[in-house]
Amino acid sequence: SGQRVNMDKSSIFFSKNTAINIRNEICSSFARISCVKSTKYLGLPLGIGRKKKKRFSD
Repeated sequence: SGQRVNMDKSSIFFSKNTAINIRNEICSSFARISCVKSTKYLGLPLGIGRKKKKRFSD
């Protein structure tokens, strides 16, 4: 589709079960993406999909 991910607005969230060495390896691979290590993700789960209004209506 020709669209690109804006790396300046992207973040990676890790589960508390993700090993530190794996986190560091991923973060070093994506230098421009912020890696969030100890916070709660307050967004919608990825499985919700595009039809959010229908999903959350009565």
